[in-house]
Amino acid sequence: MNDSTPAIDVLVTVYNGERFIAQTIDSVIGQTFRDWRLIIVDDLSTDRTEEIIRSYAARDPRILLIKGEHKGIAAAANIGLRAVTAPLVARLDGDDVALPERLQVQHDFLQAHPDVLAVGSDVYLIDENNKRLRRRRAPVGWQKIHEILQTRNCMCHPSAMIRRSALKQIGGYRDKFRNSLDYDLWLRISEIGKIENITQDLLLYRRHASQISASGNAHRQTIYSVGAATDHFLRKYGFSGRECCITESDNDDIAENLVLLYRSSILREDLPALNRHATRLLRYARGLSPDARRSLGLTAKRFFSIPERIKFFVYQLTGKLKRLHQSR
Repeated sequence: MNDSTPAIDVLVTVYNGERFIAQTIDSVIGQTFRDWRLIIVDDLSTDRTEEIIRSYAARDPRILLIKGEHKGIAAAANIGLRAVTAPLVARLDGDDVALPERLQVQHDFLQAHPDVLAVGSDVYLIDENNKRLRRRRAPVGWQKIHEILQTRNCMCHPSAMIRRSALKQIGGYRDKFRNSLDYDLWLRISEIGKIENITQDLLLYRRHASQISASGNAHRQTIYSVGAATDHFLRKYGFSGRECCITESDNDDIAENLVLLYRSSILREDLPALNRHATRLLRYARGLSPDARRSLGLTAKRFFSIPERIKFFVYQLTGKLKRLHQSR
């Protein structure tokens, strides 16, 4: 390894990625920006992933392989962050492809905008065979991004470049997020500074059935994303040290914290976001007790607008009809 500090550390986490990891590494090697180091955390793969990475590392001293502990993506990312020395961290997944100008464009943007802590980009979705599917455009403008973040994620994680100082200030990723770890990260970064997106395709973002985000598990995705948003509002409204306990079998704590927020002096501007998260939890979470479901439903509906009440009624009716059909 070269002992000099690079301008950018590219951080990749991967598990059983033998099919795509070589293409990911090649996309970093092919960058027009040359002052980088590639840190790859192999999260105890059982296929040829480690062998492939080692073969690249043997030929290029800028590539560093670190063994993970198989405790989830957030834990693996934090292991990688401990090895970061560069002022900028470019995230990349072990199945995606960075377009050749990505590092240069994002480096130059952050140099020109010292008040921006993280920058993402538009991406082009590809399938398992590298076929381009469609472009995904990201919102631009800090005010717009900040507004959207209150209700949903709007920044593609593997397209992001983040200041190391910001990651250090917020403590990196939170291990409890085995899903929506990026949404939680953006919310916490947004609390200390600006986030932006670049209107340019800088990543080929692969979609395939084995991905967490493509699993189709609405319950799992909901509890983690709603938990991240609820934690964000708890911090905003001064509930210092309080955060959601997120388990896939018991979601009552998230519901109780949402009720607590409704009963605090919440600003009118935050109600649509809180209403959306409450509705999603009530609609998709499978680990809510009848008491927690009743308490959150009755509390939230008092703050719903008429369109939100109608939408919630339709969701309830659809759910009842679905359960009735399944019972037959």
